[in-house]
Amino acid sequence: MPDPRIIINRGIGKAICDLILTKPDITPLKLFAATRSGNDLGLGSRNDADRQVLYPKLDIADPDSIKAFAGEVKQHGKVDVLINNAGINLDNQYGYENAKKTLDVNYRGTLEMCQTFIPLLAPQGRIVNLSSVGSLLKPYSETLQSRFRNPQNSLEDLDTIAEEYLQSVHTHTEPSTGFSGSGRSYSVSKALVNALTALLARDNPDLTINCCCPGWIATDMGRLVGSRTVQPPKTPEEGAMIPMRLAFEDLGGVKGRYWANGSVRGKGEGEVQEW
Repeated sequence: MPDPRIIINRGIGKAICDLILTKPDITPLKLFAATRSGNDLGLGSRNDADRQVLYPKLDIADPDSIKAFAGEVKQHGKVDVLINNAGINLDNQYGYENAKKTLDVNYRGTLEMCQTFIPLLAPQGRIVNLSSVGSLLKPYSETLQSRFRNPQNSLEDLDTIAEEYLQSVHTHTEPSTGFSGSGRSYSVSKALVNALTALLARDNPDLTINCCCPGWIATDMGRLVGSRTVQPPKTPEEGAMIPMRLAFEDLGGVKGRYWANGSVRGKGEGEVQEW
C-alpha cells in the first residue's frame, strides 16, 4: 500500500492505532489519530522515517471542526482508510436533550465525516463505521425494522426516522411508535449508522464501506453496561480486531454490511451478521 493515510477517531481508536503501527506491511504511513483535545496519545515513540503519527483536533458533533480537520488532512493527499469510532452513550441520563446529543454525535457526526471525506478518499478507499450489538432491530416493530433495512433508503429517509425517534422521546411515546421503550437512544443511533453504511456503500460502489460491532470492551463506554460483578470481557486490543480486518484485509468484495462475532464476548475477527 503506497504512502497510506489513515484517520482514526478517539475511544477504541488508540488500540486500533497500536495495531496499525505494529503491521510491518503498512509503510510508509501517515496516521491521523484525532481527538477532541488534540492530545498526544502516546504513540509518538513509533515515529520514524516511514511512519508518522499526527494528533489533530476533531469534534464530530461540530461540522466546522470536521471541515477544518478535512482541510488539514487534504494537504497530505488522498486518504486510504477512514475509521469512524467516536461515539457517546448518555442513556443512563435519558431524556430528550441527551437523546438528541447521542444522535447528533453517533449518527449525524458519522454521516458528516463520511460525506466530507468520501471526496478525499483514494480509489478503492475504505470506511469503517463502528456500530454496536445494540443496533440489532429485533426490539422494534416490524414496520420500523423494514424502514431501517429498506434498500431504497435515502438520507432523507434516515433523517426522518431519527426525527421521529426524537419526537417520540419528547412525547414519551417510544413504545407506541415502534421504538420499543425508553433509554434506547444509543441503540437507535447505531441502527441508523448501520443503515447509513448500507446506503453509502450502495451509492459509492468503488469504495469499501462497512460497519461492525467490536464487542463488549473494557473502555469507559463498555463499563456503562457492566456492573460491579460483571465487567466487559474484551480488551481494547481484542475489540480492535474486527475494525482492523475491515480496514486492511481481503473481504471478498463484501460492502455495506454489518460485521460482528457471534457473541459480544467473542474474540475473533468477525463475520457478516444480520442486524
